[in-house]
Amino acid sequence: MSEYIKELNAVALALEQAKNVVTVSHRRPDGDTIGSALAFSAALEAAGKNVRCFCVDQAPAVFAPFIGSRRFTSDPSVLAAADVVIVFDSGDLRFVGVDGVFCRMARRPTVINIDHHAVNERFGDINLIMTDAASTTEVVFAVLKTLKWPVTPAMATAILMGIVTDTMMFFNPATTASSLQVAAELERLGGDIKKVSQLVSKNRNIESLVLWGKALERLKWDKARSRVSTAIMADELACMAPGDDAVDGLSNFLNNNLSARTIMVLRELGGGMVKGSLRTASDEIDVCEEAVKFGGGGHRKAAGFAVRGRIVEKDNEWTVEKE
Repeated sequence: MSEYIKELNAVALALEQAKNVVTVSHRRPDGDTIGSALAFSAALEAAGKNVRCFCVDQAPAVFAPFIGSRRFTSDPSVLAAADVVIVFDSGDLRFVGVDGVFCRMARRPTVINIDHHAVNERFGDINLIMTDAASTTEVVFAVLKTLKWPVTPAMATAILMGIVTDTMMFFNPATTASSLQVAAELERLGGDIKKVSQLVSKNRNIESLVLWGKALERLKWDKARSRVSTAIMADELACMAPGDDAVDGLSNFLNNNLSARTIMVLRELGGGMVKGSLRTASDEIDVCEEAVKFGGGGHRKAAGFAVRGRIVEKDNEWTVEKE
């Protein structure tokens, strides 16, 4: 923690001076970015700040019990009224959906960039990037402790949501001793880890399982590279409800259940875009290096990208042919 003291102090000073704050979650929000926004927004309000929550996309319905009455707006005009904008869990402003917004403002707010991904463009005026954290909510908890702001049971549960979803219930390679220790502390503070665990383990509907079945039928095994890949096409996603990220978790499922050295799950997003999720359980492989080649990023053992192109089958593997 000592190596981040300068950034933590800068965050504390900026928030102390701010009156109006906007918390920002990235596109296609997951449990980590939503949990970060919920916990930090509650803390800011308790500290007497005016807070708005921004996200370009609607949060999946599975997060409704955690969001409660809080409202997320997709109107970027709220950013112009802020003294401070805090972006959670995003390596760049393109993933947030506000790239180009700040340069058009007459008065630019202070931008705080809070993340845990190694590949981060450090677009903030203050960049708090803890790459040794298992989730961004773990970084949020460190900030709240530094500020000595109280953590309520609801805030503890929101922070747990980020840790549990990003580690897939402490099962994937992102899990660290620190994440386990933080989770135990959050449980003591009243965090409902049972509620959060049910979010991860019991959030599949019949439609999403059928989709997974199609992806499993399409698995390709490259024995020479010890690599498993699969693909999901846009028309197969058409039956899913808006905000239902049915593919979420598939790459982790394959990584946890197969002995392949690397896993790649590709899906068509529509509009000529392809999203890729890369996983490995090997300490010798850095899948982030491959993700960076496609303009993405992440961690050594879990990374992803979104690129303009099309999914093709080549040499017993699903891959992306970039435009």
